[in-house]
Amino acid sequence: MTAEDLLHDRANQIYLTDRPIHDWYRFVLSYPPHLVRGYLEKFGIGSRQQVLDPFCGTGTTIVECKKLGIPSVGVEANPMAYFASRVKVDWGPNPDELFQHANRVAEAAFENLTASGIDDTTLLQIVPNGNQNLRTLPPELMDLLLANSISPLPLHKTLVLLDCLQQHYDERFHSHELLALAKTLVDSISNLHFGPEVGVGPAKPDASVVSTWLARIRVMSEDLRRMAGQPDTSAHTHLADSRQQLLDVLHPNSIDAVITSPPYPNEKDYTRTTRLESVLLGLIRSKADLKALKRGLIRSNTRGVYIEDDDDQWVANNPEIQQLADAIEARRLELGKTSGFERMYARVTKLYFGGMARHLAQLRTILRPGAHLAYVVGDQASYLQVMIRTGQILASLAQSLGYELVGVDLFRTRLATATREQLREEVVVLRWAGQASASTKVFLNTETMKMTERNRYEQIIEHIFFSYYTEGATELSFSREDIVQAAEALGIKLPKNLGDVIYSFRYRTALPESVRAKAPIGKEWIIQPAGKAQYRFVATDAALARIVPNQMLAETKVPDATPGVIAMYALSDEQSLLAKLRYNRLVDIFTGVTCYSLQNHLRTTVPNIGQVETDEIYVGLDRRGSHYVFPVQAKGGSDQLSIVQIEQDYAMCTDKFPSLICRPLAAQFIQDDLIALFEFERSKSGVALVSEKHYRLVPPEEVTSDDLDTYRARPLE
Repeated sequence: MTAEDLLHDRANQIYLTDRPIHDWYRFVLSYPPHLVRGYLEKFGIGSRQQVLDPFCGTGTTIVECKKLGIPSVGVEANPMAYFASRVKVDWGPNPDELFQHANRVAEAAFENLTASGIDDTTLLQIVPNGNQNLRTLPPELMDLLLANSISPLPLHKTLVLLDCLQQHYDERFHSHELLALAKTLVDSISNLHFGPEVGVGPAKPDASVVSTWLARIRVMSEDLRRMAGQPDTSAHTHLADSRQQLLDVLHPNSIDAVITSPPYPNEKDYTRTTRLESVLLGLIRSKADLKALKRGLIRSNTRGVYIEDDDDQWVANNPEIQQLADAIEARRLELGKTSGFERMYARVTKLYFGGMARHLAQLRTILRPGAHLAYVVGDQASYLQVMIRTGQILASLAQSLGYELVGVDLFRTRLATATREQLREEVVVLRWAGQASASTKVFLNTETMKMTERNRYEQIIEHIFFSYYTEGATELSFSREDIVQAAEALGIKLPKNLGDVIYSFRYRTALPESVRAKAPIGKEWIIQPAGKAQYRFVATDAALARIVPNQMLAETKVPDATPGVIAMYALSDEQSLLAKLRYNRLVDIFTGVTCYSLQNHLRTTVPNIGQVETDEIYVGLDRRGSHYVFPVQAKGGSDQLSIVQIEQDYAMCTDKFPSLICRPLAAQFIQDDLIALFEFERSKSGVALVSEKHYRLVPPEEVTSDDLDTYRARPLE
C-alpha cells in the first residue's frame, strides 16, 4: 500500500461529517455543540450581540457562535486549549494550499525516516541498532510527561515531523498543522487513554505518525472548504485567568451572554490531560512553566494548590461552603486519612468556590445589563465521597453577588465510579440585571476599585472620540483639556492623573468596543502623541496596533547571569526585565552587535510629538566600526507593547542621535524567566517587525548538549 493509498484509507476512517471543526481537537468531557445552540436560541442571541466563554477550553462555544454568525470571545488559561480554540476559529487558510503544503512536509518527513531505515506505513518494524539512533526529548522534558505516555519509535517519528514542519515553516498554515499533530498525538500516536481521567494504556511499539497526521490535515482542509463563503464573524480567544484578568482582555459592558463550563471540584489535574502535546509543541518547556500554568487555573484539585493561594477569602463568610469543607475534614479524620493531598481536600473545596466567586464578581463589569449566563457544572463526590452539589452552591454564590437565578436545568447524569451513584450535570442559568441590589454582599477590594476606574476611563475616552468623529475618518486630534471637559460633561470625578487615561488605552487595555467598531476594515484605532498635551486617534493596520509575543516561537536557553541580589530587590516587572537584559547581554546576543547601556528612562521632548520616554538606550558598534543606537521599550506584567512607542523611538533617535543607525527594540516578559525581544525597521507602509526571538534564562547546567546541537543547526540570519 502506498503512502497516498494509506492517506485515503485513514481519512475515510477519521472523517466525521457531523462534527466539522470541533473534532480538530477537543477535551474528552467537552459539552456538545447542540447545548450551545440551544441556549443561544433560548437567550435570543443574534449577530448584533456578543457571547463570552470565560473557560473556553477547546472552543465549543466560540466555534458554534462563529458558525451561526454571532460574534464571540473566549478566555482560557491552559496554553494548549487556548491554542486549539484560537486555531479552530481561524478559517482563513486556503484548503488546497494547506493540504499541498502539508503534503510537502510529509514527503520530507518520509524521506528523513526512510534514510534511517524507518517506513512510517509499515508498523512493528525492526529498527536498525534498536533504539540507539532514535531521537528523544531532553531528560527535563521527558520528566514532565506521564511515564510511558509515548513509545520511543513513535516519539522519534514525531520529532522528525516537527523538525520538517519547522524547516518548511509557512505562517499561513503552521498553527493548523501543529493542531492536527496535537490531535493525532492524543488519538493515534500515544499510549494514552481517557476514562475520563487521563491514564497510560498498553504500550504501542510503533504507530503511523506522518501518514495519520496528513490524513488529519485532509479532514481539516475539507472542513475549511465547507466553511468557505460564510461571513467572517468575529471570534477571538485570549490566554488569561478568568478569575482576575478579564478586564485586561475584555471591555466593560461588552458581553450579552455567557455560555461556559468551568472545571469541576474534583481530583482531576487538567494539566495532565494536555501534557503530552503541550510539551511536544513547546507550550510547556520546564517545571516552572507547568507551575505557572497551574497558578492561572481555578483551584479544582489538590495538585494545583499553593501556600499563598487566597481565593478562599472570597467565601470566608459563606456558611454553606464552610459547612461543606468542615464535613469533608470531619470525614477525613473519621477515616484516618493522613496523606498530604487528603489533608488539602477541605481547603481546595473552599479555594474552588472562592475562585468562582472571584470570577463572577469581576465578570459583572464586563456584562451588559440584561445579559444571560449558562454555567455547565456537575455534582462531585471526589473528596472522601462527601457530596458537593456544585450547581446548587454556584447558584447561591451568584445570587449573593447580585445575579438573578433564572433556573437550574438538568443536562445529563453520570455514574460515580466510587459510589455508583448518579451525579447530576446541570446548567445554572443566570441573568445580570445591571446592578446589585442594596442587600447584595459586595466584595469591596482592589479589584472592584480597578473595575470602577477602568469603566470611568472608558466613558471619558469614548466621549472624546465621538466628539470629533465623522463617518469614514481615519485620524482625529484632541488635547488633554478634552479629558477635563469630558469628565465634566459626564458628571464623572476627574482622575488625579490625567495622563493615566491616555496611558491606559495606549499600553494596558483596548479602546471601548464602540470606538473600535468605527475603525475601517483591517484597521484598529491607536492613540499617538501629537505635541505638548496634544494627541490623535489614528486608524492603523490592526496587525501592528499591539505587539504580542508569538506563542509558537522556538526558545533559546541562556545561562542566567543576573546577580541574585538584583533579582531579590527589583522594584517592578519593568525594572527586573531591564536588569535581566543588561546582565545577560541579551541585546548583544539578539542584535549581533557589541552594545553598552547609555541611559535608563530617557525622558525628552521631540518636535511634533511632545514628551517621549524610552526605557533604556543602548549604543553599539559592529565589526566594521559602524555605530548604532538601540532604543528599548520594556513591558512586564499585563502592560502591552504598542507600535506607537516604536514610532516615537524612531523620532527621538532622528532628533537626538542623527548620525547613528537606529534599530528600535522591544522586550516583554512572557514568564519570569522567558523574555521576548523584537526588532523593527521602517518600510514603505510604516514600521514593521523584522525579528522576534525568545530567550529563557536558566541555570548553566540546564543548557544541554542536545540544546547546543539544535542551536548549531539553526541557519545564520
